Amino acid sequence: MFRRKPIKWPNNARVAITTCVVTESWPDELGTPTSTQAEFRRGIQRDARFKKDTASITDRQYGERVGVYRVLEVLRQEGIKASFFVNGHTVEAFPDLMRQIVAAGHELCSENWRHEYVTMMTAEEQRADIKRTVDTFQRVLGFKPRGFIMPGELPTDETPGILTELGYKYWMCFLHEDLPYVLRVNGGVLVLASYVIWTTDHITGQADAGRTPRELLQIWKDNFDWIYEEGETYPGFISLGLHPFLIGRPFRTGILREFLRYAKGHPGVWFPRGIDMAEYWLENCKDNLIERWPNYGTGLPYDKTEIK
Repeated sequence: MFRRKPIKWPNNARVAITTCVVTESWPDELGTPTSTQAEFRRGIQRDARFKKDTASITDRQYGERVGVYRVLEVLRQEGIKASFFVNGHTVEAFPDLMRQIVAAGHELCSENWRHEYVTMMTAEEQRADIKRTVDTFQRVLGFKPRGFIMPGELPTDETPGILTELGYKYWMCFLHEDLPYVLRVNGGVLVLASYVIWTTDHITGQADAGRTPRELLQIWKDNFDWIYEEGETYPGFISLGLHPFLIGRPFRTGILREFLRYAKGHPGVWFPRGIDMAEYWLENCKDNLIERWPNYGTGLPYDKTEIK
């Protein structure tokens, strides 16, 4: 192994922070005894006569009804442009909200059609599912998404090839790097950037083993402090993973504003949207690390070939 050479962010920033607001639509199985979705409390009894946990379902609906507007307001107050990752179903169900997000200068990018795990799909089903999302973006909003996050961070071997085929430019996924890198896939390329599950607001949702919002704020600050200090000689990257049904609750929203103000209080911090980060990387840092797919497991298929 080797440590990658330092990169340079715009204006010699020490750290780049991409704010990822994941605004999702959920499958009909949510809140049922057989659901594969992550639940934040004990599920409904299997022998219950009524098979829907309405508390679980309506908790998630808080995101698009209330939470997303509170997040948008905090971002407006702090002058931060974010990347909103939405399902194709979300675009179809809430077109006015989607246009409001874009009008505010944020990036609108995607998950798949609904928050369903592609590990349960055939390759053909997965491709049709993601293509349905891309086509809905084009039909409703007039553009295609360029960034992608996978539900549950659970792709298959076919996923990156489908993404390049459908025109995606970057993918927030794996956890094995801090900095982004370029991934060669079937003759195309994707910019890969880690979506760090250990620091998302999801860790405040667990009833039995979760963190309080204040504990999460301290994690965010500790993570930032280390990367910022290191960034004097080795500039770094942070993905800030947020979900409006979680961070949009008032007792959590405060820590988002507090953290953004904390990070902004340091000189040399860049807040790119995902597409800004990806385009900058391809223009200025593309040869820092290039890998071929598949690149997980015990092998590390580094490829130093220049991208043409």
